[in-house]
Amino acid sequence: MATIAIGDIHGSLPALADVLEQIRGTLSRQDTVVFLGDYIDRGPDSKGCIDAILTFQRDTLAEVVCLLGNHEDWFLRTLHDHRRHSWLLYMGAFETIRSYSADAERQLRDAVAEGGAELILGHCVLPYEVFFDHVPQEHIRFFEGLRLYHRTPDCVCTHGGVDPRIGQVHDQQRESLIWGAGTFPDGYQGADIIMYGHRNNAARGIDGRPMPAVAGRTIGIDTIAHGVLTAVRLPDYHVFQSARYAAHGCDV
Repeated sequence: MATIAIGDIHGSLPALADVLEQIRGTLSRQDTVVFLGDYIDRGPDSKGCIDAILTFQRDTLAEVVCLLGNHEDWFLRTLHDHRRHSWLLYMGAFETIRSYSADAERQLRDAVAEGGAELILGHCVLPYEVFFDHVPQEHIRFFEGLRLYHRTPDCVCTHGGVDPRIGQVHDQQRESLIWGAGTFPDGYQGADIIMYGHRNNAARGIDGRPMPAVAGRTIGIDTIAHGVLTAVRLPDYHVFQSARYAAHGCDV
């Protein structure tokens, strides 16, 4: 029985395929694979990454759990309110849109150029339907079904960490689980091991390769800004990493 957590992917399909190939043959029905969120944006193939996760979820023997990252959270806010533009303006969303429809990307870029300051003020509705109409319903159900955290016998998995001032994960605020809070990770003193992504705080090995950021009983595995996708298996702390692919910026 093992838990394998997979860090932020950000549209890097080659890195995701690399890690999934490494772990696929190691899994049994007693294992749990937890994706920590931020599947989309910045990288070129968010659609391909969601397809790959859904295929893996169908085909593997293990339980597969997918968590909500801040990028998916803002994606969903825009899906449900076309006056919410933070996802489009600040998250590298145009790369995601292009992976579903190049025409939708062109139309939304034109709409942003015309919207100007009204976008910031929230007075402007953009034609997001030109994009969302291209997103398969299976993908929409995937985004809307993402969890805030998952507990296994080995650890608690969240996207952004926890607020160290709050003792139990089920008492945490939603925003703390997505973004982290307070003095996390250094100030965390809880009993659970916390596995998280989001923070782009990788340690660096002697060869310059990004490695998990370990602080007390916390393990950060957001390394994709270095072009490397990282997964960690507990309880044996085995690290799976992709080869180094193109890097696509840091998280927010």
